[in-house]
Amino acid sequence: MKEFLAQRLDAARDLYLLALALGERGPHQFGRLLQEARLHFIYVIEEARVAGLDTIDIQNMLARQGIDLVDTIRPDLLERLNEMLRTHAYPR
Repeated sequence: MKEFLAQRLDAARDLYLLALALGERGPHQFGRLLQEARLHFIYVIEEARVAGLDTIDIQNMLARQGIDLVDTIRPDLLERLNEMLRTHAYPR
């Protein structure tokens, strides 16, 4: 069960960071996406904490201001995001 929650926590973090990366691309463009991703992340953190997982580091990441997204998004996700944005900007 703890392994499952740890995986959910990682996925929720990735979802939130991707939402932040997308949200930076335009003012108010992804406001609701960011809000929903943040709420989901908070919910999963609480669920993991109740199950006994150490969530201090990930809670601190959520609380930080001015996150440098390039350093926090997994490289494979960042590469895929960039690929999708290029495809959208320059359709074949």
